[in-house]
Amino acid sequence: MHLKKLSFLAIFLLSFSLTGCGGDNLETISSTNSDSTDDSSSDSSTDGSGDSSSDNNVYTATFDTIPRIIQRGQTLTLNYPLDKTTPSELNYSLAITGTAVMGTNDDYTMSNASALTFASGSNNATLTITTYVKEDVYDARTLTLTFTDSYDQQYSQPFLISGNVYLNDTGISDYSDTNNFTLGVQPGGDLALQDAAYGLDVIINPSALANAGGDSQDPSSQFYKNSRDIDNNDTEYKGRAGFRFVKIGNDGMARTANSTNYSCVKDEVTGLTWQVKGPNNILTNQETDDSLPDRYLMQDNSNYNAANFVYAWYPSKLGTTGKGWRFTLNAGTLDTATDDSDYANAACGYLKDISGRENELYCSSGAYTDEVNFLGTCGQTNWVVPSVEQLRGIIDYSKVTDYSALALATDHALDSDFFDCSGNDCVVSNDSNPVYWTSSQVKGAESLAWCINLQTGSVNTCNKDEGRKVMLVSSNIPAEFFTQAADDSEE
Repeated sequence: MHLKKLSFLAIFLLSFSLTGCGGDNLETISSTNSDSTDDSSSDSSTDGSGDSSSDNNVYTATFDTIPRIIQRGQTLTLNYPLDKTTPSELNYSLAITGTAVMGTNDDYTMSNASALTFASGSNNATLTITTYVKEDVYDARTLTLTFTDSYDQQYSQPFLISGNVYLNDTGISDYSDTNNFTLGVQPGGDLALQDAAYGLDVIINPSALANAGGDSQDPSSQFYKNSRDIDNNDTEYKGRAGFRFVKIGNDGMARTANSTNYSCVKDEVTGLTWQVKGPNNILTNQETDDSLPDRYLMQDNSNYNAANFVYAWYPSKLGTTGKGWRFTLNAGTLDTATDDSDYANAACGYLKDISGRENELYCSSGAYTDEVNFLGTCGQTNWVVPSVEQLRGIIDYSKVTDYSALALATDHALDSDFFDCSGNDCVVSNDSNPVYWTSSQVKGAESLAWCINLQTGSVNTCNKDEGRKVMLVSSNIPAEFFTQAADDSEE
């Protein structure tokens, strides 16, 4: 697999259906001309239609309210129309916030960083933002412009400046002659140019098997792994081959590789963060009267993300739309729950005694996603069900070379040092259900969505009413840049 680098926009438009700029979501704020002597301007009002008021000294500017993405290396000119021509210069003050850094050697420059100025005799103002390519930046950075008028009314326009998004390699660092799959030397002839000779598994990992005709190790790479990164006994261990994983605690802070107190895993290559599963949790029906509804309890009330819990496919507040299914809890929703037993059924369970929750609790991928965002797991509130490409991207295909070796139900193709619990399987579990949902639906078949078997790495179609597992993903994209797409189907 060759090392690939795709633009931030290309990856995340596919994965998350981000919005772009539109003209149907506008806001207006008004200002008085600096030369105005008419005190009646203070009684003016704006209805958003473009008419300012009967007072000719009040001017209304219109702004697009939809968050926008700016790719690096792009020059973007923003236009701000005024409802009528101003006889003298008119200014709206401008404040700039966000993680992006201004400067020609940094993220962006702007034509005017202090004010939005309407020149005398004009009814339009512009700001020009120029972004710069930075090979060592793969996280997107935020930029918010806040305009203030003479009445201290404010309008904020959010932007996201893209980073460079890299794809993981396959994890295969051995060669094959079609009989032996663990060769240390690449065969020649028709068997040359194999996966193990190319990509991240070679150029950033000193222990990988580089070969003439393939990629070379690159100590200057931002993803290069030193001796500590590849030693699984070291606290700085990052994972095998070209993968670079870091454990993250529920507080959002990084943990050492040997920590057992973590809830998420950050993929430093793709920039994505994954919520890890918990150990198996036993769900027990407490109702002994057969004439009454079942009343299930979780053995561990804190382990709502247990590896054995399953969900039907259903859309969430962030991500895709589409028809789905859900396995109801006994009471249906939290609002009608009568006791702790109403927080679980035979398929899944949720945390108890959480105040302020407005989510409906069902055993569905959407309800689970909404709940994790409500909880702010690992400091993130933009969790979604991953796309096919995202979930497949953390599979180590060297672990599924020989499918016959998967004799144990606990075998899987993710890095056990990061995605399993200490001493326990937390991916497949012992229930022989290794299939996980993706957010990608099957085009032309509204009852189907794509799912991935994490033992074999195979991508399949699943009926949305089937009980499958869910592993959520979060990026550095703020939640306001997400929108529910009309169709996230794939062929």
